[in-house]
Amino acid sequence: MAIRRSSFRNSLTVAVAVKFLLVLSFTKAKAASPVSSFVSSLPKRRPLPVTKRRQRIDGQQPASLTLHVTAPITITRTQALVLYATSSSISIDVEKTVRANDLVWKNNDHDKTNSKKYEIDKMVLVEKMENTPLGQLRQDNKRDMLIVMHQLSSMGRRQDDLDGTSSKDGSYTRQRRQDATIVEQLLNRFLKEYQYSTECTNNDRQSNQNNLNARTYNLAIKAWANANVRGSAEKAERLLKRLKVANINWGKAVAPATSLQPDLYSFAYCYAAWYRESIFAARTIGNMKASSVAMRKAESVLQSMKQVLMEGNDLSQSLNIVEDVNSLFVMWSNTNIDMPDMSDHFLRFVNVESTGTNDTWLNTRSYNLVINAWAKSGSNHSINRAEALLDDMEKSAKVTPDVLSYSGVISCIAKSKRATDAKKAQNLLHRMTKVSGVSPDNVIFNQVMNIYCKRGSKGSADQCEKLLKQMELLSDEGNQQVAPNVRTYNILLSAYANEKGPLDAEKVLQRLEMHGSIKPNSISYTTVMDGYAKIGDAHNNLRILSLMQKSFEDGNAQAKPTRRAYVSALNSLAKSGRGDAGTRAEALVQTMEKISQAGNSDLKPDTTVYNVLINCHKNSAARAEKVLYRMGKRDVVSYSNVINVYSKMGGVKAATRAQALLDEMQKEQINPNAHTFNSAITAWSRSGSKGSALKAESLLKKMEELHEAGNKNLQPSAQVYTSVISAWAKSNDPGSALRAEILLKLMWAMYKRGNKSVKPNVLTFTSVISAWARSREKEAGEKAEALIDQMINLYENGHSDVRPNVLSFTSALHAYAQNGVRDGAQKGELLLKKMESIGVKPNLQTYNVLISLWGNSQQQGAGKKAESLLTKLEDKFRNGNKEMRPTVVSYTSCISAWAKSTDYGKAERASDVLKRMKEMYALGVISDRPNEFSYTAVINACATTYGEQGEKQEAFRIAYNAFKEMSESENLHPNHVTYSTFLRAISKLMPKGEKKDSMVSAAFRLCLRDGQCDSNCLFHMKNAATPELVADLLGCRDLSEAASITIDELPYDWTRNVQHTPRRNKVK
Repeated sequence: MAIRRSSFRNSLTVAVAVKFLLVLSFTKAKAASPVSSFVSSLPKRRPLPVTKRRQRIDGQQPASLTLHVTAPITITRTQALVLYATSSSISIDVEKTVRANDLVWKNNDHDKTNSKKYEIDKMVLVEKMENTPLGQLRQDNKRDMLIVMHQLSSMGRRQDDLDGTSSKDGSYTRQRRQDATIVEQLLNRFLKEYQYSTECTNNDRQSNQNNLNARTYNLAIKAWANANVRGSAEKAERLLKRLKVANINWGKAVAPATSLQPDLYSFAYCYAAWYRESIFAARTIGNMKASSVAMRKAESVLQSMKQVLMEGNDLSQSLNIVEDVNSLFVMWSNTNIDMPDMSDHFLRFVNVESTGTNDTWLNTRSYNLVINAWAKSGSNHSINRAEALLDDMEKSAKVTPDVLSYSGVISCIAKSKRATDAKKAQNLLHRMTKVSGVSPDNVIFNQVMNIYCKRGSKGSADQCEKLLKQMELLSDEGNQQVAPNVRTYNILLSAYANEKGPLDAEKVLQRLEMHGSIKPNSISYTTVMDGYAKIGDAHNNLRILSLMQKSFEDGNAQAKPTRRAYVSALNSLAKSGRGDAGTRAEALVQTMEKISQAGNSDLKPDTTVYNVLINCHKNSAARAEKVLYRMGKRDVVSYSNVINVYSKMGGVKAATRAQALLDEMQKEQINPNAHTFNSAITAWSRSGSKGSALKAESLLKKMEELHEAGNKNLQPSAQVYTSVISAWAKSNDPGSALRAEILLKLMWAMYKRGNKSVKPNVLTFTSVISAWARSREKEAGEKAEALIDQMINLYENGHSDVRPNVLSFTSALHAYAQNGVRDGAQKGELLLKKMESIGVKPNLQTYNVLISLWGNSQQQGAGKKAESLLTKLEDKFRNGNKEMRPTVVSYTSCISAWAKSTDYGKAERASDVLKRMKEMYALGVISDRPNEFSYTAVINACATTYGEQGEKQEAFRIAYNAFKEMSESENLHPNHVTYSTFLRAISKLMPKGEKKDSMVSAAFRLCLRDGQCDSNCLFHMKNAATPELVADLLGCRDLSEAASITIDELPYDWTRNVQHTPRRNKVK
């Protein structure tokens, strides 16, 4: 007695492990068949339930098999064996009947009430068949062998196993090879049985002939063809040759059921095996030589088929071979979607070689199946190849195209993204009307209209309108099959909404409402609603929803409002930007809830509805989060939407809450996606808190870890890395710019290693440049310009997505401006030339930074250069470039440039720029009036004037007038910088005397009144005033005490309005 334990294979698909007792016994005294039978002694326990397998159809073979064993055996002892169910196992239906000490297993095909389903390993069946002596196979055993061969050879099984088996670790390939090997082993067992039967009676021989025929060989050939592993084509052809030899040796039978003559399927399966091997060699491993050899083998199989099936007159062949050919095309189109050329090649060979034969090999359906195979593939060549087949049909004397032929070619065109192909579909429709016996219907017209609609190109709506009129004309002439239906109008609505907008689409809807025989349905109204939702027009969207409801209440059952319509209304509110969007959306959802509670379950709000409702609360994170906990089932989109709302708020509280929600969803076993992490990272980057960039980068590292652990949805993209870089750019932490550039280099290294999703783009580079610009480090300008040079070099070498834009160059200029280097202006001019060399035009911000650069240079003529740039800006604006409209920053930067220059008469020039600014504002040329910084810059130009006393007097006059005008203005209020600068002007420009003391006293008392006294004001007041005046102003009796007093010792009321701008930390 031999007991064999089946291995546990493919554990991913195991539904349950079935335990029962197996006893194998041979009867020695009786002359009965010594067949090794499957029997088991069941323990006294309840049988374990077995999950029913899902039915799958491949041809006509079921995926779930039934073995029937009848073998009364005397039980002498119990031996236990655990058999594990696998995806490649075979189910058994049994009924147990206990008589005395016997356990009988018998077939029970019809009565399922008492049957229990068990599964055994296919390897056990193979071993059982091999261990059964020749001549002792029972008829039910042979039937089970054939069923297993059918199952293991089917292509449907291949996909079933792939769904539960990893193809990367090689287990899927091993499984396919093993299955094909088993089928061949079972075939060999049939051969041995047949050879043994030649020595037996005629009845035994006839019984084995019924099991061994060409179709049995075909199962083995098909198994190797579908295995698609190394050497499978050679083995398929070897089996075909064995079939030919068997046919020669054992002769041909009259009945097809017992014939060993190779048939169409024998050659077709072998041909498919070689063709697949050719495609695999070319596409996967790039071995064109091996591909060519395999293709020649496929051709030789077809030539062999021609000699056997087309040139002979064998009566045993199928009398309806065209149906066999069509069944092959159906099978190949379902199992080899990416290889329609295999069917195409086979069809063309048969078409040429079957000419002159008595049999009909091809018909219209044959061509239609191959055309549809091209349509399913979505190949770049599908349109041309399908059109070529249609042309052959139109020219052929054997077949004529029908509606499905033209529809198949149009389906190929529908998958194309080229706008010009829509016209090609319309031309095909026109060709179709000229073919006798072919009459287009509304389905094919709708197909062509839908192609125009999806392209959305200019004129597509008009083309759909023309097609509609053509349909109406043909319908009026008597062809009712082409009469427009509601789908026709829905496509027209979509075309108008996509191209011309929702207003024009609504006019079409009004035409449909007034139509005599066609009424709009829910899709009609929803299409127009979607058009309004796309532009955020919530008012009109909700109006169409009301019209939809009214139409339904008036008796149009097809216009019943759907959940999809309410989602469109919610989307329109989410995009509208209205302040009451959240409130209106809540009312809509409450309406849906009431309707669903009244009995209409179709309108019960689902997860999608609540997710859109969260988006409607994008201005209130608290309300969005309330919806999150109110909804029943939450998914990744629900959490992501709320986290996204927090990410747009800014602040450390919002970032902390976003992080908490991310942690919570993981505890709820809801896996976050890349968008979720990116929103949380963005929340930290906008928080402005200390250490926020480190927290953003820690989330990035967590994403990387989860992705490496197998979560394919969490592969960090370039957008995620850019968000972290942006967090470092906005950080005030020392070394933040260097951290940002390290991430950029990491991204580029990963891209070079093959990770295309993390390729840095122009936004990534610009974020790093911005980080250097904000860093205020000494080498910031050079670092930023080096990145610009790298971007230009990459762009010139074919990386168009990293071409620096105006923001990139402006950020680099800003890096020089923030650093304050003396030669920054010259470097900025060189950057401007690089900018123009690649066709990037400077904008207003670019000119403002350039003006500031010249101001920081403190060079001779810097003021003139800055003013020339300002004049250039004004000229561009006057010439019609509205984007070059100067702002208060432009004029103030120019004034500051004069203030920092060493040119003679700079006070007057700065004052003239201020006058120009006021004139431009009065004329409406600029929208901003001069502000405190503009006036303070003029006063600063005066305070830094050096020269003779006459020049100083004129400078002080300008400073005094600017300060007086500013103090008397209702819109302007001097700040601590203004007061300190004016006190400095008094100190530098006025000669000592009573007038000077009076001016210092008045200015400082105004400063104290406004609460704008800072350390600079106190310092310049002490320099300008006499010791006695200082003591008087500070309220001190002792002069030495007044001279030593600090800003911290002054009353709070004197300094209450001083606002200092925090500076970014520098790296030393």
